[in-house]
Amino acid sequence: MPRARTPLAKAKAAGAEIIHPERFRDRKGPKKPRAVGDPYVGMSDKEKKVWAEFRAELPWLTSSHRTLLRLACYWTAKLDEKEFGVSATQALSSILSKLGATPVDETKVNHGDDEDEDPADEFFN
Repeated sequence: MPRARTPLAKAKAAGAEIIHPERFRDRKGPKKPRAVGDPYVGMSDKEKKVWAEFRAELPWLTSSHRTLLRLACYWTAKLDEKEFGVSATQALSSILSKLGATPVDETKVNHGDDEDEDPADEFFN
């Protein structure tokens, strides 16, 4: 069974695009992804507060992260409860890792530049 295809953003962040440019030559990622936006209406006040904290601390999140972010908010809001067990801790850890919200995973995130477009695009596209 072949390996899963590496997303372009991950390849750029990891340097794989430089090592094997032929693999990523024709791939394109989203130019201007939509922002993560406001929390879901059905979320509790505590979950909405956590949403705002994540949105401020993880500026790379986009609209495609909304469902994972909602789960992260749910579990983070429940952290102070006495019944927050090992399986809940593992679930939260896994979700945070997928969002790039742990120190190790943050190094894998392509934070991008402040520029909207790459100036070299006019020569190569």
